[in-house]
Amino acid sequence: MRKIPKLQLILGLVIAIPLLYIGFLYLSRMEKRTEPKFPASYITSVDYCKDKKSTRLEFSPQEIQKLQVALNSLQECTTIFLKAGIFEFNNSLSIASVNGITLQGSGKKSTTIKFVDAGNGNGVDVEASNSFTIRDLKILDSPKNGLEIRLSENILIDNIIVTWSNTSGPAMSKNGAYGVYPVNVVNVLLQNTETYYASDAGLYVGQCINALVRNNLAEYNVMGLEIENTVNADVYNNTVRHNTGGFLAYDLNKNTIVSRNIKVHDNIIVDNNFPNFSSAGIVKTVPAGTGVILTSLREAEIFDNKIGENHSVDIAIMNGLVSETPDFSAWPMNNWRAHNIYIHDNEFIGGSGTAVDNGDLDEKNRPLGVLVAMVHEAYNKNLESQGLPKENLANILYDGVDTGFTILMMTTWFGNNPGNHNEICIKNNTKGKIVPTLLDLNLPALLANSDEPTNESIAKAIESGDTRVYRPGSERHYGGAPTDGFDCRGFEATGLPISFPEK
Repeated sequence: MRKIPKLQLILGLVIAIPLLYIGFLYLSRMEKRTEPKFPASYITSVDYCKDKKSTRLEFSPQEIQKLQVALNSLQECTTIFLKAGIFEFNNSLSIASVNGITLQGSGKKSTTIKFVDAGNGNGVDVEASNSFTIRDLKILDSPKNGLEIRLSENILIDNIIVTWSNTSGPAMSKNGAYGVYPVNVVNVLLQNTETYYASDAGLYVGQCINALVRNNLAEYNVMGLEIENTVNADVYNNTVRHNTGGFLAYDLNKNTIVSRNIKVHDNIIVDNNFPNFSSAGIVKTVPAGTGVILTSLREAEIFDNKIGENHSVDIAIMNGLVSETPDFSAWPMNNWRAHNIYIHDNEFIGGSGTAVDNGDLDEKNRPLGVLVAMVHEAYNKNLESQGLPKENLANILYDGVDTGFTILMMTTWFGNNPGNHNEICIKNNTKGKIVPTLLDLNLPALLANSDEPTNESIAKAIESGDTRVYRPGSERHYGGAPTDGFDCRGFEATGLPISFPEK
């Protein structure tokens, strides 16, 4: 075997190591997605049972034991009708592996399913049951999630209320996590539903294919409405107010369902300033006063919404590395970045950015709020040094982590490049009282090759213009020109591939 000269070996390594490193960066940024199967149509319980034998069972609140027996032996195409009154359960109301079931009350203000000393289970718990309908009832005091539906297809959730009796103080942290929680569902229609006081999210759609979320109300939850790891979602005509955070679209890393084609439009997302009472999960990190959060997301279009009066920020566009603290040696970049985000034609009503996290900063639980407050304070000091007045925090917050920001080495060697590599387009948001401003945090610049930003690195990033506020008419801006990396024609949500009922 020929011996390789030392100089050749050194030169080979000098060339090979950077090439291998660049190759790793390229591969680590490739998203790992599973292409789901898209069903051709949405089949309600009525349609499913059209040519099948159907049964209707009616129960009064005094017939709980009889109702439990019926639930344990359900046949397909059964309608369970609950008369007016309060049905008290000490365990989950469970439906599993049976199709064409309808669970219906006498009205969401007439029929209540209440859980008393019910352990740690979900309230209404549905699994592997296709063409399932639940409507016209209220779910109260579920220990875990109010309504959980998983591993199912063709789900209709219509005209229900999910809430808890703990409405103030530390006791709220003991409320169930989610109000409505369809997960791993294909074809879900969630409409005309109200959720209150959930300790995670009031309305949630996660790891789903084809979701229509409309005409709902979410108030006094930690997060009002959440879309997570979902393909094809149309979210419109919802009112989301008085929560800690209004709307969250987020992807869990390493999940094989990678969000895309998300439309969020014609919603009211205002006054989400309720104190954060979550005891666990990513929403525990959300500062009070946050309107919309887009994290680790791609192919999302946000338009024709009314947004404002959120004390921290109206819209935050964040890389997953900012909102979580992963093990950098174990996690590749893949799905962390937020890209192909199109925000246009929204109505900003003002009244936002007055006090990050309502002024109640918490470095342990909500470090992002602390960082944003530090940047805002430094930015205003910079303005004062120029004889300019202080400003509220910008309406839109962007972390500035582009495709070159590597997690192998937390430096700006491959990051902080000019241009708009993540294809963030913000355009024509001129319908309201104000035209929104955008604060580009530029996290690589804030870090300045360190593990943590400091007051000095923040001040330097602001003074240099790396961390800056973009205003309408700024020389540099996001969207509008191909040289910026995204000209607002690179992506537009195409809508749902199937038809849901119009009402």
